[in-house]
Amino acid sequence: MSVERDDEYLKFVPHTMSYQVVPGSEFQCKKANYSSRKLSTIDEQDDDAANRRGMMHQILATCAVLLLSAGCGMPIGYSAILLPQLMDNNSTEIPIDVETGSWIASVHSLATPFGSLLSGPLADYLGRRRTLILSVIPLLLGWSTLAIAKSIKVVIFARFLCGFATGILGGPGQVYIAETAEPNLRSLLIGAPYVAYSCGILLVYSLGSMMYWRSVAWCANVLPLLSMVSISFIPETPAWLLRNGHEKRALQALSFLRGSEITAQKELNDMKQRLAKERVTTRTNENIFQLCCQRVAIKPLVIVIVFSLLQMFSGTFIVIFYAVDMISEFGAEFDSKQAAIATAAVRVICCMVFCVVLIFVRRRRIMMVSGIGSGLFCLVLSVYQYARFDQPKMSYDVFVGAGCLLGYIIFNTALMVMPGIMIGELFPARIRGRTAGGVFASMNVALFIFAKKFPALQAMLKMRGVFLVFGVSSFLLTAFMCLFQPETKGRSLEHIEDYFNGDNWLWFRRDRGYKTVNLQPLQPLKDNRALEA
Repeated sequence: MSVERDDEYLKFVPHTMSYQVVPGSEFQCKKANYSSRKLSTIDEQDDDAANRRGMMHQILATCAVLLLSAGCGMPIGYSAILLPQLMDNNSTEIPIDVETGSWIASVHSLATPFGSLLSGPLADYLGRRRTLILSVIPLLLGWSTLAIAKSIKVVIFARFLCGFATGILGGPGQVYIAETAEPNLRSLLIGAPYVAYSCGILLVYSLGSMMYWRSVAWCANVLPLLSMVSISFIPETPAWLLRNGHEKRALQALSFLRGSEITAQKELNDMKQRLAKERVTTRTNENIFQLCCQRVAIKPLVIVIVFSLLQMFSGTFIVIFYAVDMISEFGAEFDSKQAAIATAAVRVICCMVFCVVLIFVRRRRIMMVSGIGSGLFCLVLSVYQYARFDQPKMSYDVFVGAGCLLGYIIFNTALMVMPGIMIGELFPARIRGRTAGGVFASMNVALFIFAKKFPALQAMLKMRGVFLVFGVSSFLLTAFMCLFQPETKGRSLEHIEDYFNGDNWLWFRRDRGYKTVNLQPLQPLKDNRALEA
């Protein structure tokens, strides 16, 4: 009986001293190992396919936003083709004077802050995607009203609508890309809206050189309509969905954006843990002002605001607005339409190159090089103008001036794009939508005031003094960012938020445990290992 019981037991629990010789066992082991390696290879191939699929979905979602960004870039450059046609002596349809023309040109910048202020609450209440779709409505109304305008008041109102739509787009567009892109793709995608803005400006310049201003206004409705259809097919950001209690939809959105439900579930679990910890430490009755006074928010706010002010005083947008006039001061004679198209084309190329540079070069290094390069070209041009003061104009003056301006534009492109990138990356998730809108609004108000007062500043300091101010401001910006701006390339938005939640303000006093993921440009992220910066 005992022997029978032992035999029965050995059927389920193999005895350590029991052996069985099977012919061909070595071959069977090799075959099993080969099958195991084959399955492992298949799994890796599946992971690679899922990562490529997720990257493609992220790029397509960004392209839908970029269509709208290009559509909102067109009204920025529209006044450059509208005013010359209205001021043409042969045109009596809507006669204008210089003062009226200045209002037509500047009312777009005046309207943008109103849209930016509204975009924050809308992005947090309706969601990023719905807010982007909503911004198309005033843009279509503005262009259609421009196309049928019969008076100055209607033209100004239509320009106001277009500026209002641009303001609504700015913050939610940057936040959408930042919240949907993985760290290894975010470097490329988050700077793309500025390429789209520049393409829109170039497109409207090109159309204006061939078509009447009313026809251009009708054509400008095409991009907003295409963007409305495209954005309707992309998901809402997972961060917004999770914060508003739509966990199932957040998982679906993440699965679409990452290409794998397993990866999406893991990322969603991390987001849920962070959200739970955040809600434990956050009082429910805190308003936006109290939230902005917390150290995790006040630090990026100070960095972005100071950077934006120094960026304006470094001449980033003033040179864009007055590049043709600045070159003409050196005695150059050229077709103003062709010059406008050329400057817009240079801007597009520089923005594209900068987006590629973002993949390979760290943010801090980019800002250091850009600030120093911009400052040097401004100082060289200022010194040259002081040296040539009260001397007859020479043929090489044009080449020196144009060369310095071209070098300035090339280096300064990074400073033009960085505020949008910083807004998308630096602010904490719980106030990202509202803060982005408020910062964009304040930036546009400051830009409007600076642009309106620039002619008076130029009359007082002359162009040589203006470029001296630009150069000094560029060096101050470089010093400030060297001290305070953290490195964000390769960091997840959660890592960046943890950095600002620390005690330090200065970058060189940071916690050395501040991590960055080890990324290869545009390669799928295969593991979660982190390397110290």
